[in-house]
Amino acid sequence: MNADLLTLITHIEARQPLAADAPVGAFHADPGTNHREIYRNRNDKLGIDFAVDVLDFPGTQAFDARVVRIAAGRNNELHKHAHESLFYVISGNAEVRIGEAKLTLNPGGLAFVPRWVFHQSRNLSPTDELVILAITDFGLTKAVLGDYDKRTRLAENGVDALDHA
Repeated sequence: MNADLLTLITHIEARQPLAADAPVGAFHADPGTNHREIYRNRNDKLGIDFAVDVLDFPGTQAFDARVVRIAAGRNNELHKHAHESLFYVISGNAEVRIGEAKLTLNPGGLAFVPRWVFHQSRNLSPTDELVILAITDFGLTKAVLGDYDKRTRLAENGVDALDHA
């Protein structure tokens, strides 16, 4: 068992909060403002123009919260990854492809993306940015698989994005 997974299990078994000393304000985030950017990609040929920010909440180990911003009329890459995702549309109108299914989501709409299923989000507006809150179990899957995320993104020449693009 790798060290990250063992640490995760040890903390769960200890039944102790990981952020007990964090100030109350650390548990609040406004998804409408910029946070720590972890990824950005633009490819005019493929209609790709988006950024991903992470919301750094104290004590998170198994999941993380990400804000995905997709430019008007654009999309992110068609890709897959090991973590599960729950998408919540904060603003804008989206077409979310999950496998062969296509869902239309408006503000307040939810979609679930299972592990290893190809998916892509497209902004249906020709003028307004699409903002999606993505809740993932990235921390858990990273503890199991190591830092696999770069293999899933086109900008990083990720095989999990390229083998179905």
